[in-house]
Amino acid sequence: MKKFKTALSLILALAMLLACSACGGTQESAQPSAEPTPETVSPSPEAEGIVLTDQAGREVALDAPAETVVSCYYISTYAMIALGAQERVVGLEKKADTRPIYSMAAPELIEKPAVGTMKELDVEAVAALAPELVIMPAALIDYADTLTELGIPVMVVNPEGHDELVEMLTLMGAALGLEENAAALVSYYDEQLAAIEQLGADSEKPSVLMLSNSSYLSAAPATMYQSSLIDAAGGVNAASELEGDYWTELSYEDIIAMSPEVIVIPAGADYTAADVTGDAQLANLPAVQSGAVYQMPSGLEEWDSPIPSGILGCMWLASVLHPDEYSFEDFTADAQEFYRSFYGFELDAALITK
Repeated sequence: MKKFKTALSLILALAMLLACSACGGTQESAQPSAEPTPETVSPSPEAEGIVLTDQAGREVALDAPAETVVSCYYISTYAMIALGAQERVVGLEKKADTRPIYSMAAPELIEKPAVGTMKELDVEAVAALAPELVIMPAALIDYADTLTELGIPVMVVNPEGHDELVEMLTLMGAALGLEENAAALVSYYDEQLAAIEQLGADSEKPSVLMLSNSSYLSAAPATMYQSSLIDAAGGVNAASELEGDYWTELSYEDIIAMSPEVIVIPAGADYTAADVTGDAQLANLPAVQSGAVYQMPSGLEEWDSPIPSGILGCMWLASVLHPDEYSFEDFTADAQEFYRSFYGFELDAALITK
């Protein structure tokens, strides 16, 4: 589809034009500029420093763009890479060696000091690194005041959905002085979502059941991000009537009543598509009968979650639901171009599966 193939090249062409016209510009800032919102960014950072309102409603003041950052959250660390700022990370969350994308795009991160988990932060370890900014998830907000009292600015982020992810990227772009890089990423999202919206416009939307990582007898209700991914890709969440805001347990009878036409398994699932199709109690489901049981690519990132590359999850599902209009081959090429442009490495096409 032409929009998919040209959207990123148009964005990058504009970025190059802006870079060439800016006297003394750096590689880090050579992407389209964003218009910061007055609610999150001070109007004159050059003269007054940078003042932001983070996603917890806290004011964050910086004298200048942060050059050293502790990222306590894998999503903000992913964002540091996508914004071209991985070299500014001086400390990050534990278990970095379990994140394949770090090895591919920024292997130096694996050797950086680990400062904590989503449940606990080592304040002393953070303070010892003397960062100019700490980025932490809302789950760790209880540590924010302690670090602030030590003179370390803290930005709390909470990217629980697409809009919140865009807001986080905009905030991080402002805090790092990389507004143009953030704007290029957001523009890419907008271009792709607009193109996906046109797919299957004249046909009935298929029902899609998004299963959980732990079991194929649990699924995403309407309130989860995964449900919005299904909607954006041109499907209907078969589990939309379920209550709750997290993976919800199902019985076989529930799944049979839902009668999904497509079943999607997340990348990190503890089971495989063969387990689903081989379960005799699910044998008569339309998705199983037609072979429409797919697993998102593993060994990369969690495309079914709100991360900087999460748009690829939507594009991947769009290629599954609308193969005549957006082929899997075209998606593979688009995914490779995304990582080449925003993450700075060449992705092996063999890792992109369905």
